[in-house]
Amino acid sequence: MSLKNIFLVLFSVLFYHVQAQERVLNFDVKVQIEKSGTIQVIENITIKAEGNIFKHGLLRTYPLTRKDKDGNQIDVEYLINSIKKDGQTENYFTEKDGNDWKVYIGDKDVELENGTYKYQIIYNVPFQIGYFDYYDELYWNVTGNGWDFPIDKATCQFFLPGDNKFENLHCYTGLAGDSSSNCISSLNANKTIVAFSAVHLGPNEGLTVAASFAKGIVDPPTFEQKSSSFYKQIKVPVWSSVFLIAMSLFFFFSWKKHGKDPVKKTIIPEFLPPFNWSPALVGYVYYREIKKKNYMASLINAAVKGAVKISSSVESGIFLNKDIYEIEVLNKDLTALTTEEAALLNPISKKVKVKVDNSNYKIFDNAYSKWHDNVTKQIKLEEFYQNNTSKKWIGFAVLLIAGLSFEVLSNNRGYINYTFYAGLIAAVTALTYWFTQSEKSTGWTILKGILAFFIFIPATAIFFMTFFFLNTTQMIVVGIGVLMYIFYVRTLGKFTEKGADAVQRLEGFKLYLETAEKDRMNMLNPPELTPQLFEQLFPYAIALGVEIEWGKQFEEILELAKYNPEWYQGEDQFYRRPVLFVSDFGSSVNAAGIDPNPKSSSSSGGSSGSSGSWSSGSSGGGSSGGGRGGGGGGGW
Repeated sequence: MSLKNIFLVLFSVLFYHVQAQERVLNFDVKVQIEKSGTIQVIENITIKAEGNIFKHGLLRTYPLTRKDKDGNQIDVEYLINSIKKDGQTENYFTEKDGNDWKVYIGDKDVELENGTYKYQIIYNVPFQIGYFDYYDELYWNVTGNGWDFPIDKATCQFFLPGDNKFENLHCYTGLAGDSSSNCISSLNANKTIVAFSAVHLGPNEGLTVAASFAKGIVDPPTFEQKSSSFYKQIKVPVWSSVFLIAMSLFFFFSWKKHGKDPVKKTIIPEFLPPFNWSPALVGYVYYREIKKKNYMASLINAAVKGAVKISSSVESGIFLNKDIYEIEVLNKDLTALTTEEAALLNPISKKVKVKVDNSNYKIFDNAYSKWHDNVTKQIKLEEFYQNNTSKKWIGFAVLLIAGLSFEVLSNNRGYINYTFYAGLIAAVTALTYWFTQSEKSTGWTILKGILAFFIFIPATAIFFMTFFFLNTTQMIVVGIGVLMYIFYVRTLGKFTEKGADAVQRLEGFKLYLETAEKDRMNMLNPPELTPQLFEQLFPYAIALGVEIEWGKQFEEILELAKYNPEWYQGEDQFYRRPVLFVSDFGSSVNAAGIDPNPKSSSSSGGSSGSSGSWSSGSSGGGSSGGGRGGGGGGGW
């Protein structure tokens, strides 16, 4: 085949593809500007359908918000007068999708045959005129920039009421934000009609036009309209302030009533454990929770009492050496120990020696469980500390109610189903009030739980989903509210009088353990520092997290005494590394309780060119995609 014939074939294929490609053949728009400021828009859209994009008909998308000249989001309302296809009334339905209003033209049960179709959409839109100091204008995004296929030709005409004349005019083409003017603008002889046209718009390219006219031709907004517009401009800052002030007041007074601790008294150093508590109980009450470090403190305390011997050896590795620990229960009679220490050693005592690694994880997991249960049975933490969990949930419900209300009342970004949100807020409010009332009946309690599941969980999901449709200011405000709640939750726990007294004494004991020798002179008759004292209080220092400070006070004393406790045997001398021992041994104990072979779990992996600002487009400072109108479309 000759080169000429090849080019002819390629040209024929390309020509056929261009001819057959689904697209908009003509997008003609006429805009009648009414004296009231409302505009009537007649869109005549001619498409070429091939059954791929345009299956049932035309999809036209309109933006539900625009920006005014100050950058505020303003709702846009559309009133459809008629929709036709090839001159005949056509079926259609609409849906709101975020900030877009979608008009589906056609019948979902009827497919279009291949061919050319002309659709006409007539609708009214109020409040689209831009009012400036010396002129007014209509700045209109004719086609929108949300078409994924070409538009062969786009035209637009503006008409003023009566015989009034237009002044400046300008048009823009290209992608959203482009200021290119590959288009034609013209006036008729008496300047009462402006016309714009553009050809060969590519995918996501559009035509935007603007024309100005003298003030007074179109009525300015009425006082009621201005008031409504002013409210829409200020409602975000107003409701933001109301939301933040209301949440601040609620959280503050709720904390003051339920979470403010008793007045702290002067801390006096104590040289012995208060209440003759064990290390585990000291750590549990002080931290108000079970910590793994307290578990290790109990184990070492049992060793100090002579019930356990801890041995260490060094295992050589490829790159690093590793300390290996073993525990040997010396005294099977555990009656001399505290109940939680006895519970801890009971599973370990069934073997002569137990290596501290996860090969014995069942033993250590069992030991920890028994120790944990025993500690929590000895101390009823609610007698010392009120967590106020129910108040925290009430606080979250209040945040949910206030947050949903704020999202609705400050809404400036298009359609929102006010009835649905009002019903949701009312349901959450009623359920929250019910939760504040005490119920003795188990049935009512179960009903509360069921309603909470079916109301609170969906409401929470809707609250956070709506969050992503807010503007930046609203997001920041809601974010601040959530942070306030987090801070509220973290500070709502409250010590009882008994708990405050206990923690005050524990603080005094901790102060003694962590105070350096040079500062001990300020204490009244502190005990002499001896290896025996170090050993006696070492588990308590671990439980309170001050083992480093406690160990530093005894460095010279232990060095001089060449102190090596009877309960420890290792290749290195204990007095050289008591703090390091705590770290290494603690890591080994924690790792020993972890299953080395855990059960595995399987896993598996629109619209554009919406309305721009109110800034002047007729003066040449606009862009494609600017002004009012816009949106896009496609087939369905």
